Amino acid sequence: MQSSEAERLKDNNSGLKPRILSALVMTPVAVAAVWFGSPYFDILLFAFCAGMMWEWSRMCAPANYNGISVVAAVALGVAMLMQMTGQEEYIVMPLAISVIIGAARSGKNWFLAGFGILYVSLAALAALWLRNQDHDGLLTIMWLFFLVWATDTGGYAFGKMIGGPKLAPRFSPKKTWAGLIGGMVCAGLIGAIVTYFSADAINWMIVGVSMLLAVVAQVGDLGESALKRRFAVKDSSNLIPGHGGLLDRADGMLSVFPVAFVIICFAGLALR
Repeated sequence: MQSSEAERLKDNNSGLKPRILSALVMTPVAVAAVWFGSPYFDILLFAFCAGMMWEWSRMCAPANYNGISVVAAVALGVAMLMQMTGQEEYIVMPLAISVIIGAARSGKNWFLAGFGILYVSLAALAALWLRNQDHDGLLTIMWLFFLVWATDTGGYAFGKMIGGPKLAPRFSPKKTWAGLIGGMVCAGLIGAIVTYFSADAINWMIVGVSMLLAVVAQVGDLGESALKRRFAVKDSSNLIPGHGGLLDRADGMLSVFPVAFVIICFAGLALR
């Protein structure tokens, strides 16, 4: 009994070291790219999203995933260039081509494969638009980054401390309703802090939107968990030591960016 407990602790500690090292490398790189903007943010965003489409295709179409992911990455690159050069009306063309090819080459999983390409591509284009806003691009992206991180951290901490009824045991047996509420509270605090320091007053509309986006992030997290369960994999890949895959790290971002784009672009929401 003592031996098995010691082995379990040893395994946990052995996995913790690469996890910490990976975080120490990734976090400064991501924050620096966001801070300095184009072209650093654009390149990192493209690379990250191309990697996520590779992971998604690898699960949905194991026989053809390399070809599918190359086509999807090229299409995303073209779409991003179109957006940056003011040719937004043509963006649908490369995206439609990549979705059709990805679906056609994925057999019985054609819908999931096509959806994944579109899902990641739209998140990338939304993030690009949000960062390239004239006045609030940097503030907006930092708000969304910290909002998702706070949601994940608050969800884990509240869920661990309080426990209680499970949120979606079929897809993620560890998530609880207490964790969801805790994540929403922490996201709301991020909204309050951001607006207080950027506009000298707490914007309660932003606080409410932050809490709403925390729910969106949780939906994205659960969706990726459902995808992995569908294909019986623990992680989307092993690209990040100790963390699994890119999708495992950015599932909340993927769902938050498009929703934030809709709210900010069409509802006129401003942080200050």
